[in-house]
Amino acid sequence: MNLEENHKKDELLETLWHLAEYHDLTLSYLKKHDPAQEHEKALYQFASNGILIFDGEKITLTPKGNDMAKGIVRRHRLAERLMVDVLGKGVSETEKAACEFEHVLAPELVESICILLGHPKKCPHGSPIPEGRCCVEAQSSIESAAIPLTRMKIGSAAKIISINTRDDSRMHKLLAMGLTPGVEIRLHQTYPAIVVEVDQRQIAMEESIGEEIHVWKPVEK
Repeated sequence: MNLEENHKKDELLETLWHLAEYHDLTLSYLKKHDPAQEHEKALYQFASNGILIFDGEKITLTPKGNDMAKGIVRRHRLAERLMVDVLGKGVSETEKAACEFEHVLAPELVESICILLGHPKKCPHGSPIPEGRCCVEAQSSIESAAIPLTRMKIGSAAKIISINTRDDSRMHKLLAMGLTPGVEIRLHQTYPAIVVEVDQRQIAMEESIGEEIHVWKPVEK
């Protein structure tokens, strides 16, 4: 299988994962989502390789196929986070580059990027990033070393680890304000609204938003 065929295989697996997040997987639904492609041959080939089960209409990823698709999606969404959070790209600029990244990132590099970004839960578009081994291993240590922004003491400073929100518009707003993993914030007040300082700018937010922002626990002096 040449490089182009490998990329097409990865793209189809990524599409299957994405569609399965919101819908039962069927050939009809796949064609509706991507009418320009002929998928039957690839699906039967995947079935012969143990990647999925295909009866001509219903599609079910096997554990092997699920792991493969999960890895592709994880690489893609982490690449998007890297470009937005570290490289400062706009959300609309990430898709094409992330598609290229997902095919070439080595597993150990994916883990390093995930650790660098603080094991993010969501991509810039608000879709969940599948957990990797590094996320599971880090969970217990992060839980003991991290706190919600709302538990910081007034006047203390800390770096953001992650933003865990299911609200896409809220995520985009926070990112636009510069509240991204790795950024240092200082808490100025908690009532009537939370006010933090970021890069010499003061940002006000509701308590519910502060609960979704986790920071490294400040060291007591």
